Amino acid sequence: MPTVSSSDGPVAVTGAAGYIGCHTVRSFMKRGYTVRACVRDPNAPDKVDHLLAMNNENHPGSVEVVRGNIMENGSYDEPFSDCCAILHVGTPMLYGGKITPRECYDGMVEGIKNVLGSATKAGTVKRFVYTSSFAAIGHPAPSGYVFTEADWGDAQRDRDPSWNPDGIDNNGGVAYAWAKVNTERFINDFTATNSDYDAVSICPCVVLGPLMSTAHEGLGSWQWALARMLEGKPCPRGWNALWNIVDVRDVAEAHALVCESENVESGSRYQLTATDRSGELNVDELQDHLSKQFPDLTVGGRPPEMAAFLERRSIHDGPRAYSTKAINDLGLETQPIEDTLRTTGETMLELGLCNP
Repeated sequence: MPTVSSSDGPVAVTGAAGYIGCHTVRSFMKRGYTVRACVRDPNAPDKVDHLLAMNNENHPGSVEVVRGNIMENGSYDEPFSDCCAILHVGTPMLYGGKITPRECYDGMVEGIKNVLGSATKAGTVKRFVYTSSFAAIGHPAPSGYVFTEADWGDAQRDRDPSWNPDGIDNNGGVAYAWAKVNTERFINDFTATNSDYDAVSICPCVVLGPLMSTAHEGLGSWQWALARMLEGKPCPRGWNALWNIVDVRDVAEAHALVCESENVESGSRYQLTATDRSGELNVDELQDHLSKQFPDLTVGGRPPEMAAFLERRSIHDGPRAYSTKAINDLGLETQPIEDTLRTTGETMLELGLCNP
């Protein structure tokens, strides 16, 4: 599998304005690459200002903002031209109900054909990295089960009534997870038979860490949920299981390492999850961490409905999953959980996304 370096040409990042996308841009700039940051609207300040500001951070590389739309055939032909690597970070998201579950599914499964078409047409691409999700790995499993890259999100679904074609139209979680599974498999099948470049998937779980833009707090996202706790409100999501946390900077770094490492194979996948048990937090542990990081704030914790929930069942001991493969194969060095939580809260406060 041929490695990539900054001397091989530019790299392109789809979804570059987003939370993971902008950090991925920065990781490549730090390595001296010219990065083409693909966004749907290059004229939207909250989508591009934080990207262009990176050109003033004294990195050896640079970034240019270009237009690209996943649903337009040929939209990426020019941005991908002469690129040695494509980082397909962009994905339709369901935050705030801006799109329907079906639009989320179709945007991924149909949109990938346009992205791969442009990557193949470029003729210079060596590595294609797809930002999938832990949703493409996680499936119904007993408490304490430890997931690895060998797991797939469509496994163990025979007793899951929501996992059916109708779910794509009326269940956002099903639509998102099923789309990630099918998109990963489509990419692997396509590159195995129709391209000269290799493909690798990155599968992050609960992504936290510093935000760069007000656009990085989607309604219902993990960042949004953490901000509500810092406002003294009850934890609005994830309280019935574990928050399996990975730092956004580690996710971005993994994208670059996958391109430059000799220890990866085409078709492989890397789950980006907790480093160890310290990154797997229940709602009480999360509240305790945040209270220590922000001692001047009253941090919210258990929601009112949790008491009734605990009368019927216990908190699910999962998802348990670790970034072991990325650490061992890629040499990924991860952020401590305390720094991840602190920088998430600090940047949300600075951006006015959290009002205690």
